[in-house]
Amino acid sequence: MGVWRLIVSWWRARQRRIDLDILWPICRREANDLDHAKAAFAVHAYHDPAWLELGDELFPFIDRLT
Repeated sequence: MGVWRLIVSWWRARQRRIDLDILWPICRREANDLDHAKAAFAVHAYHDPAWLELGDELFPFIDRLT
């Protein structure tokens, strides 16, 4: 793996961590229930290259959020 790919991979992992630390709690707080919070988070994740990088693991990941 080239240096550039390592940097991009690190950066996208960092972006996902920020989303989990900041965006997910806001989704939880503002949503009526957990399913709506997951749906709101999914709208973001399915439009963000950092999350789309997870491929087939994205939906199961969002489904496991609590």
